[in-house]
Amino acid sequence: MAKGYSFAIVEGGLARDVESKALPSGAKVVNFSLGYERGFKDKSHTCWMNVVAFGTQAEFAEKYLSKGKSVRVYGEIDVRSYEDKQGQKKYITELIADKIQFVDSGSGGTKSGTAPARQASAPPTRQQAAPQTRAEVDPFADPEEEPF
Repeated sequence: MAKGYSFAIVEGGLARDVESKALPSGAKVVNFSLGYERGFKDKSHTCWMNVVAFGTQAEFAEKYLSKGKSVRVYGEIDVRSYEDKQGQKKYITELIADKIQFVDSGSGGTKSGTAPARQASAPPTRQQAAPQTRAEVDPFADPEEEPF
């Protein structure tokens, strides 16, 4: 298997309120969707990115984010699969949040609201992830129990 790391920055508005869940281990996980425009002038369209946050990022999102808020999310792209109730294989692409920031929609600058990053130095790898990250607490290990 090839080694690598994905890193993405997505900026947009929350399409819906944050959904929160506690995992059996007690760790908190939240899920929300960001909408952003892609394209140029009359050929633009809205794209949607699912975001998952754990630990302090989840607590920040649950406390401060709601539908319509503009945020910038830094994180790692993950694609997972599962079988639905009809036995069909489904794929989901998600951004696993390392850092969430408010974005001032009027000026394009960053407001002072920023959740602490999962790790202060370089982006975490799966081997050096901070506690309560997806690397340690995998909510998708049991395909029968999906977080959302």
